[in-house]
Amino acid sequence: MSGARLEIDHHHPEIECDLIIRGTGSLTLDDRTYALKPGTLIWLLPGQRHRLVRSPHLEMWVLLLRPHLVEASQLAELAEQPLRQLPGEEFVDLDRLLSQVSQDSDQPSVYNAGLAYLAMRAWRASRNSPPARLRPMHAAVTRALLLLRESGASMSLSELSQAAGVAAPYLSRLLVEHSGRSFLEWRNRIRLDRFMQAYRPGANLLNVALEAGFGSYARFHDVFSELVGCAPSDWVRRAEQKGAAAEEEGGAALPADFGMPAAGTLSARQGWTHLVPLIGPLIGERLGPGFLDRLLADGRGDARALNLERLDASLPAAERKRLIASLRAGEPAGAEDLAGLLEAHDFPGTYAGILKAFELSPTRFADAITALALAIWVAANRGSDPGLGHVEAVGRQTWKALGGVMPRLDARAAQELHSALICQFVVTYRALQAARASGDPRAQEEVSAAARRLGQAALGGDVTRVVLTDRGFLRRGKEPAAGDGDRPSAMREPSESPPGSLEGRRADRQGETRRGKERR
Repeated sequence: MSGARLEIDHHHPEIECDLIIRGTGSLTLDDRTYALKPGTLIWLLPGQRHRLVRSPHLEMWVLLLRPHLVEASQLAELAEQPLRQLPGEEFVDLDRLLSQVSQDSDQPSVYNAGLAYLAMRAWRASRNSPPARLRPMHAAVTRALLLLRESGASMSLSELSQAAGVAAPYLSRLLVEHSGRSFLEWRNRIRLDRFMQAYRPGANLLNVALEAGFGSYARFHDVFSELVGCAPSDWVRRAEQKGAAAEEEGGAALPADFGMPAAGTLSARQGWTHLVPLIGPLIGERLGPGFLDRLLADGRGDARALNLERLDASLPAAERKRLIASLRAGEPAGAEDLAGLLEAHDFPGTYAGILKAFELSPTRFADAITALALAIWVAANRGSDPGLGHVEAVGRQTWKALGGVMPRLDARAAQELHSALICQFVVTYRALQAARASGDPRAQEEVSAAARRLGQAALGGDVTRVVLTDRGFLRRGKEPAAGDGDRPSAMREPSESPPGSLEGRRADRQGETRRGKERR
């Protein structure tokens, strides 16, 4: 029936966070009724009764979270103001993040991590946005901003207005009224954002600008100078002098209110990439020169390596401090970044989970080298996951290659190297995962280049000249003609075994996320 409404009245023990994508409706909480429209972010507390009245076309993300993911102080603030109206760019970013996390629902460990991150991102979006009833966002504006960003700012105002269901002049006015920027301003900012993401040191400015959507270098120059505060050539020169444009003062960084913050949001996950080569020289020094050649040689192992099967894989504070101190002399900035990541992330848990899935031991020294060698190869070659047969074969090669290493390592040196191997593996793995999740070939190539440098430093050779087969690593040109077997599509953390039913699988998660026409 046209114009029908569907009413839902219930409560549940989880925290619920909803994001309205399109359509309209209303939500009643504690005798107060709120209008729902695209961009509305809703927080519902455990046990809080709520009544939703929706139009037939209401679409929303529903994020159910276990209460421990949100702090008590945050819950109190959310109770005071449960609905927020997100700015257009924040709305677009959160919608994209929800979409990415939802695709990992078949991998509970990855999915749980995504849900925890979503909770923090949604909370931050709430803190930075006004109450929903104070600044409603017109549906045509949010729809237009979504489409403009998804198209890379290639759509015209006429095309956007048609897709948003309003006249072009009306959409033009709405954009200014509801976002504070005109269509041309949004288009320029999105194109400049694309340029910032695509540019790499040494690249041709004109080519990158054209690929980002600018019609000419003159137009790009004008937009860049206006928004960034300096000429593109000046920005590049100062960025190269500093080594990173974001650290440069006087115009090298984007203004805080630049707009569509794709690079400042999801691209932050690429922060692992610059650390990929960091520990390589230390590992290479301990393993000795030409370790990759020893892996490829058909040598014999030293039985003393078997004595190092129960090393500490927990990365205790003393081990972390020694590692950071040894890195600080050569790479002080990188050492500090790694120290921060060690505090913020569960390196031992990540490492143990992945190694056990590949039937390796987190406490075994030889397995740490095997795992890192495989991770470097996968990242550098943008390859597939190793199968268990490949892992076993490389493990045998590692055992044989250790014959020339173990006599030079006492117990303490072996433990320190083991801790360094764990950290290097997790950094490489996280960088690879972030690049793959981005869907951006540039990010994947950046990780590949970093892994190639790591291979040279840690293993003493070019891992791109090596193939992975059922016999382990072989030099290119010497692989079996029949191929090297089937492998999964990407290196990733293992998913937990499903308990047996959909509801049972959900019970193992920290929450769940779904999108669609809401039919609870």
